[in-house]
Amino acid sequence: MLDKFFEKFLETAYSAYKPKLEEMSQMRTKELRQIKEKVRKSPDEVELWFDREIEKVSTVDVSYILNKMKALETESDISEFK
Repeated sequence: MLDKFFEKFLETAYSAYKPKLEEMSQMRTKELRQIKEKVRKSPDEVELWFDREIEKVSTVDVSYILNKMKALETESDISEFK
């Protein structure tokens, strides 16, 4: 019985999310094609972009992120009581 319920649940979820997943897939495909074209046409610009991204990731302040998340969580908790 649980198998039938789970099967029905998956079918329902699939039908509900299929259009959104297809849209996301198409958007990502378009984005990757644009990136591929950019690599061909402007490799120096792409390399600079990667350098900036690498710099951002390598200088991440984890304690700042955690404090920001805690602050957002606290704000969320407070807003529940308003």
